[in-house]
Amino acid sequence: MKLNCSLVEDLYPLYEENELRPENRRAVEEHLQHCRECRELYQKGSGFSELSFSSEETLSKEVDDRIRIGFRLRRMKMIAALLAVVILVSGINQYAANREKVATLLDGVYLYAESLNEIAKNPYEIDRNGQFLSYAAEDIVDLDEELIWFERKNAPLLVNSQELDEMAATLRERRNQGLEDETDLKAIELLQTYASTLFKHVGKEYNEFHHGYSSYFEFLDTEGIGNPISKINELAFFYNRYHKLPSEMKLIKEKNLKEIIRTAFNAEDGKVEFEKMNDHYGVYRFDLQQGKTKIDGEMDGYSGIIVSAFNYGHQLNDQKPLEQREVMKKAEQMLKSIYGKTAAFEINVEQNKEEIEGQPNLYRFRFTPVAGEYKLHFPLGEPFVIEFDAGTGGFYMLSAQPALHSRELFSKNYQEKLSQASLETKAEQILGEPVKVIGTGIIYSTVSADHVLVHIFEGKEKRIYINAETGIVERPSLSFH
Repeated sequence: MKLNCSLVEDLYPLYEENELRPENRRAVEEHLQHCRECRELYQKGSGFSELSFSSEETLSKEVDDRIRIGFRLRRMKMIAALLAVVILVSGINQYAANREKVATLLDGVYLYAESLNEIAKNPYEIDRNGQFLSYAAEDIVDLDEELIWFERKNAPLLVNSQELDEMAATLRERRNQGLEDETDLKAIELLQTYASTLFKHVGKEYNEFHHGYSSYFEFLDTEGIGNPISKINELAFFYNRYHKLPSEMKLIKEKNLKEIIRTAFNAEDGKVEFEKMNDHYGVYRFDLQQGKTKIDGEMDGYSGIIVSAFNYGHQLNDQKPLEQREVMKKAEQMLKSIYGKTAAFEINVEQNKEEIEGQPNLYRFRFTPVAGEYKLHFPLGEPFVIEFDAGTGGFYMLSAQPALHSRELFSKNYQEKLSQASLETKAEQILGEPVKVIGTGIIYSTVSADHVLVHIFEGKEKRIYINAETGIVERPSLSFH
């Protein structure tokens, strides 16, 4: 087969790629042997674009198709290479912009850690100086959105300001009333240690991200930042809730917790599975199954009190409702199984309709723990609810959050040694305005770290709780899991 120069020019790319059939390859080589101009161009590596010959011969359709496919493949390779370059350059630019944004937002983290370290030196005033922390909080929220996937370690970047403020207020109240003890002093020491550790670590990260071009290769150690913040949050939670340090807290053994669950729901042979909730201190999710009984919920691992439960194995129906008194008795029996035999409650029917939240035939009871003649006071309303199937009397749902701190509420002997009238003047002096009496009840106080009987007074915007036995100003615990 003899080829003219223009056809060799078309075939040459496939010849170079060794994509020609043997007979076509030999034809190209034969042409190069006899054509001086093509051979010189080939040896120079400039290709055949300088030549312009008319084609006197044609190749087979198979060769023509192979040429077209070869050109398409080369074009696709070039396009893919260009796209790869564009993607690479774009990725590098985005990465550089991300690192620059992280470095900028670290200014806010540094300010936050510096402020926390300073006000931790005088923790009695944290709740009054907490606005200093809020200045940088927005930067920290933005920073969390900028972190790349392996920087995200589910580590907290902000302290729980509500818990920290409550801790500061309780520390101040205890000191002012002469109640400061070893737990208070140790809590302050730990708070200062954790805040200092955080500030030092953030300072190190800040310097590494503001160190010239090498900063582009830095990755934020969120675990190093999150660890002291987690320690502060944990310290504040246990101080507020139990007036104890985290190291002093011990969970009830799981086998004992499981037995409490079986007893509460009358399922002696039930299988109980636990899952610890890492974002809630000492709280377990549980799942109980025995026959048709299928109940899941949450349980406080320190007190052994069930705080929520739902009978997902029970199907409601439209049977004729049982007597309200009969179902209420079932509710009381279950509550005693959960809170102890000495527990007592004021139980009220909230609704007795054919339909509650889309579910037919339910009895819903609100229950309030009672000790003697005094009821537990809920500063945020009365949230304890238990529901039963009105047709069968079967348990359906329990919601009792926040959980009681302990069952000792029911066994204490509360005495009203100081009258409301005798403490009203004190309440007015503290609030600096006239007050009205709201009532008398039991609260768990973060100041006394116990269930106490208090008289409750209210001014225009604030309430004050004064111990009816000692006259101490108390603070109700508002801790939710």
